[in-house]
Amino acid sequence: MYCGDLASRPPVTITSDATLYEAAEKMAQHKVGLLVVVDKANPKKPIGVVSERDVIRAIAAKMPLDTTVDKVGTMHNFVFVYADDPITTAARKMKERNVRHVVVLDKNGELYGVISIRDLIKERAVLEILARDRAPTKE
Repeated sequence: MYCGDLASRPPVTITSDATLYEAAEKMAQHKVGLLVVVDKANPKKPIGVVSERDVIRAIAAKMPLDTTVDKVGTMHNFVFVYADDPITTAARKMKERNVRHVVVLDKNGELYGVISIRDLIKERAVLEILARDRAPTKE
């Protein structure tokens, strides 16, 4: 199974000049925990992500709701996989970087979708693959 098979499409996007309030509103409206921040001139080019954790941290820090998402999200150094990567790549990156979502890119580096930890857990086949990969080997 590949990342592209499991990715939620289309991903919910926002631009870097959107406010914290707009991000929270969009997350609630679409029932998602991550928005992909895209280039205003090229909406297929992801430039970052803003997660519900980012929003909560910003509110807890008493940041104004009109703060732009580029000030609270993860810009440029976000976690991504390619649509043709094995699903285990997404799971490994989530674990290594302690994140709940990965952005999925197509072979041209354009936005394809998003995989959440919930997507991984819902797929029995994915759990079986992950369990098999973690099982001790006989030597």
